[in-house]
Amino acid sequence: MIENKSLIMKKVKKDNINNGGAYTRKKAVEILIEILNNKKPLDSAYEISTKKSSHFSKLANEDKSFCRLLVSTTLRNLTSIDYLLTKFLSKPIDKTPLKVLMILRISVAQSFFLKTPDHAVVNTSVELCGKNWKGLINGVSREILRNKVKAEKYLNESDKVPYWLLNKWRGDWAKNYHEIISAHLFLNPPIDIYVKSNTDHWAKKLNGKKITDNSIRLHGPGLISQLEGYEEGEWWVQDYSSQIPVTLLNIKPEDEVLDLCAAPGGKTAQLISLGAKVTSIDDNKKRILRMEQNLKRLNYKSNIKNENIKNFSTKESWSKIILDAPCSSTGTLRKNPEIIHQKKESDIFSLAKLQSDLLDASWGLLKENGILIYCTCSMEKEEGEYQIESFLKRKKDSILDKINTQEIDKKLKIIDKNNWLRIFPNSFDFKGGNDGFFIARIKKIA
Repeated sequence: MIENKSLIMKKVKKDNINNGGAYTRKKAVEILIEILNNKKPLDSAYEISTKKSSHFSKLANEDKSFCRLLVSTTLRNLTSIDYLLTKFLSKPIDKTPLKVLMILRISVAQSFFLKTPDHAVVNTSVELCGKNWKGLINGVSREILRNKVKAEKYLNESDKVPYWLLNKWRGDWAKNYHEIISAHLFLNPPIDIYVKSNTDHWAKKLNGKKITDNSIRLHGPGLISQLEGYEEGEWWVQDYSSQIPVTLLNIKPEDEVLDLCAAPGGKTAQLISLGAKVTSIDDNKKRILRMEQNLKRLNYKSNIKNENIKNFSTKESWSKIILDAPCSSTGTLRKNPEIIHQKKESDIFSLAKLQSDLLDASWGLLKENGILIYCTCSMEKEEGEYQIESFLKRKKDSILDKINTQEIDKKLKIIDKNNWLRIFPNSFDFKGGNDGFFIARIKKIA
């Protein structure tokens, strides 16, 4: 679903604020609990909530969109919101009842980031809680609103991401960390779609902007699955940055390519559209099922295997392999703001170990003189630069295959002079930015 604050807020009826609005906020609280306590991805938590409630599924699309906007806005600004709440709560945040805390969080999000009228914020917040907590929520909400200037000062002076990540980015990206954080706070992230053909036609049809020969950027709100051309399999969702690794494989018709960690299938679809014969491997059955559904909709076929790459045994080998490794996904925060509240610094190091193992396993499947593309949608050097430096030292039959600037879209601002690509969330010179990415191309030598 595409979020667009201005359009959604115009469409949410004024009487919804005090009537059905309480229900959408109740669902927002439930979804936040699923995300922050049960570690569910935003998309998954939203989908579960939709299916769980027949009432929610019958809401108008603008009300559903507002619910999602409220959840994502709260998550984007959660570090700042919690800092503000510590100034107004008499007890520490971790001692505040969970539901009460979530109600207060969405109240602050509405007041300061979505500019909801004060009376609506207080009234709906009090409606959401049990009678034992009405006094607390009413009192804290009104105290914050009475001291708006001070509250805004707290929001401005607070960190924007958890301290461990802020500290890490300051060290790794001293010149860029402000831009990385700003991209995360972008409230209306666009959706990029990859079109099979006739890109100009579909850009006009979907009211989007053509950004490459096969890619369109959409800014309007609504369910992706309800857009024209979706059911007919004319296009699929794939972020601009995610499209770059495949272009660096220089695919020719009938090339046999191995796509590792392939589900949900964006890169497999892109490879097939270029004429490649693809073998796709992933160890997650749910993601494989989604991949099969996606490819069926697109009328594409791939040799799909549900295997753990580390244990994958075959006599076959490939001259072109792409490994989009599992990672912290910190490059995708503009669309997945929940990630920074679910990850810990220790996760980065455990993921780096997994990536190292997957790289070694992938290397065993590559032919001599073959090319391996390694990529992650992470901003962490442990999952990018350091990973490849370590691999090149470990594998004496590997060299870095330099990625030339001529191979890269001119709208992509690359300042890194290394032979790999480090893409920041503001590297793409186009409204809406892009996912942060790391891409390296490695060649196997005798």
